[in-house]
Amino acid sequence: AEGNGYSCFYYYKVSSQWNDWSPSFSIIPSVYLLAFLVGCLGNSLVLWAYLDRAEGRRMRDKKLAGSGLALADLCFLVTLPLWAVYTALGYHWPFGQPLCQISSFLTALNMYASVFSLSMLSVERYWVLTGHWHSSHHAPQSCSSRAMWILGGVWVLAGVLALPGLLLRSDDWHLEPADSTSIFLSCQMDYSMLIGAEVEEAEKERAEMWWSAALSLKSTLTGFLLPLVVLLVCYCSLAQLLNRHFGRGPRPDRRRQRRLLRVIVTLVMAFFLCWLPLHVNKTVSLLLEFGLVPYCCSLDQILLAAHPYVTCLAYLNSCLNPVLYAACDPTFRKRCRGALLMWCRMSRRGTEGRESHMFPQCVFPFFSCKDGSLYHDSVLPVVLRLF
Repeated sequence: AEGNGYSCFYYYKVSSQWNDWSPSFSIIPSVYLLAFLVGCLGNSLVLWAYLDRAEGRRMRDKKLAGSGLALADLCFLVTLPLWAVYTALGYHWPFGQPLCQISSFLTALNMYASVFSLSMLSVERYWVLTGHWHSSHHAPQSCSSRAMWILGGVWVLAGVLALPGLLLRSDDWHLEPADSTSIFLSCQMDYSMLIGAEVEEAEKERAEMWWSAALSLKSTLTGFLLPLVVLLVCYCSLAQLLNRHFGRGPRPDRRRQRRLLRVIVTLVMAFFLCWLPLHVNKTVSLLLEFGLVPYCCSLDQILLAAHPYVTCLAYLNSCLNPVLYAACDPTFRKRCRGALLMWCRMSRRGTEGRESHMFPQCVFPFFSCKDGSLYHDSVLPVVLRLF
């Protein structure tokens, strides 16, 4: 039974094609490209709003963390077109080993830097509301300098944890088990540099399995479980604090309490829902691989077939972050409206001298612009004021 289970596991693990779930070859690349466009636009707006020159060194700590989060998302989003092509070609990597290593490194860097920046932002929000961050003993300049050092440490730690993707990734040719005449070039982890060349094949496979499990466990612990604990502790404590201060206050304070608690639940649930399926998928696969649970070939096939979709869901978090962590900021909403107004004015100047019936007014989705002013005639103001 163990041999049959391993044979089934080996077949689907080596092929990495998930051919029995062929819609992934068209659905997932489309989602990746859409996420690339939306995410780049949203995170660029975040950086533009938070890195305004007028604020200079007096940038608030919240904006530092938000900018770090947006930068981490952008570093990852630039690789999404490559992963889209990779998936569309049936998991064949045509871009060479350097791009395989760089793309894998940036993907891991995004996961760690995003999660750590989010944790930093959560701790900062809690400390600010409890009065521990901006105390009377520290000038605003020293607090901002301290935040810069913390953010720098976050990125250094994220870079160190993401190094295996840069050092161990390789593009290797593989035979398709279903068709011995077909080969594909896969971008995957190569542990040969960690395993001696004199090791026998059976021992080599076992060593690769242990290295894969160790790195997977490392990413789940440091990239999901520990940050999730930090998030839950911060926001549960913050919810209790808000309940004490606003629970018996006047009606406007009660509305503020509900709004803040809604933001807290949204932040935690977005992170939880986007990343939980991927880490559950990886963890259950490891349990099956090491025989810690009874092996089931059909379950393994389901996990492998679902893996591209849960990965896609985790990647979509990079598109949600601008909405969840910046759109709730009044300054960001104000800058977005200013950007739309500036775009309308520039577009209006560009159309002067043309046929009036061709461009009677500058039109932007959800907004109309006339005589340099914005008409809030649709739902975008509501979207920009979600929180």
